[in-house]
Amino acid sequence: MTLQRLLYSTLLILAMPIIVLRLLWRSRKNASYRQGIKSRFAYYSQAERQGFSEVKIWVHAVSVGETLAAKPLIAALIAHYGDKTVLVTSTTPTGFDTVQRLFANKVQQNYFPNDLPWLVSHALDCVNPQLFIAIETEIWPNFWHACNKKNIPLLLANARLSTRSTQRYQKILKLVSSTLQQAQLIACRASTDANNFIQLGANKSTVRVIGDIKWDMKNSDKLAQQGKAFRQHWGDERLVIVAASTHEGEDKQILSLFNQLYNDFPTLLLIIVPRHPERFDQVADLIKNKQLSLQRRSEQQNFLPTTQVILGDSMGEMQAWFAAADLVIMGGSLVNVGGHNPMEASAYGVPVISGSAIHNFTEAFDILTQQGVAFVCDDEAALRQQALSLLSQPLLRKKINKIALEIVAQNKGATNRLMEYIKAKVN
Repeated sequence: MTLQRLLYSTLLILAMPIIVLRLLWRSRKNASYRQGIKSRFAYYSQAERQGFSEVKIWVHAVSVGETLAAKPLIAALIAHYGDKTVLVTSTTPTGFDTVQRLFANKVQQNYFPNDLPWLVSHALDCVNPQLFIAIETEIWPNFWHACNKKNIPLLLANARLSTRSTQRYQKILKLVSSTLQQAQLIACRASTDANNFIQLGANKSTVRVIGDIKWDMKNSDKLAQQGKAFRQHWGDERLVIVAASTHEGEDKQILSLFNQLYNDFPTLLLIIVPRHPERFDQVADLIKNKQLSLQRRSEQQNFLPTTQVILGDSMGEMQAWFAAADLVIMGGSLVNVGGHNPMEASAYGVPVISGSAIHNFTEAFDILTQQGVAFVCDDEAALRQQALSLLSQPLLRKKINKIALEIVAQNKGATNRLMEYIKAKVN
């Protein structure tokens, strides 16, 4: 073990009590944080061990965003290798729930082990996959080295690395560089990601630009129909803004924007979908304090024509909200989170406006903004002006719908390219 990895492991051991306490603390509001604690320490039941015997491929997607990104690839793996042959691990309860919702009993599920040498070694011995696939930026030094030691090929799929993250990783360059060299393939979304990985020491021969598998997403007919049903409940003639995957600090800005736009569009409807379930009640209180009429999706009632704000406090219905939207404000971009995936809204032909913090999806926004179907705004005034412009021009929205659908179709294919590599590695 190198000195850098030894120091990393020592710090992680010292942090373990804090990590466990944090899980228990967060479980006060969300009991799901207690689940999987044993699995995080690679302690598996007899039934779990028996299930592992069927696994050929282990996919790790840390949370909701990564799971949704991996959806086309996981679906392709199941179609090719069969049910129960894929193990999908998560780090967060929301990620775990998303896997369950998307794939039900078609995959095996668990929580990812803490990245301590003996834990990851034991986990890999229990599962013994033919291939390990990490999604996006799941770079775990001890796990990756264990894969290499046990001759388990490692693929970083849909690999992304922003300039900001590259600069942070430079501070621990030796540790990151030695870790990246364990991968057999780093399949990047775009050339900027590839250059950043090479800059951090990845072997050039293992870095390839494959494309973004998020473009390969398939719209759900069921959710599309649900979106149409929503519009019938609140009135098909109403203009609808969906604020998707919002973070703390954004909801207040969006409600302020809504109040301003409401003067120009008195039947305007706002749907706020917070990113994290533990914030649902907090956002509901914020809406009530603004003295806006509110309905919560979790109450499962028909939406009223007089409702001003709907709180999307349910899981798995984002596509339905997009299908019902005239305009999407993409969360994570009005505060310094880095934005969320605009392609999901574009797949429904809906115009997207965003704040300037989009460093997690720079390439996607570049493609969409160049074609005039997404708009990045530097401040609240620009955000308001762009929203006003789009809401005022139904013909422009119709034009954007057509162009957005064409862009999504043109950028598909990354999943098939990944599957070619995987088939060469896995029987």
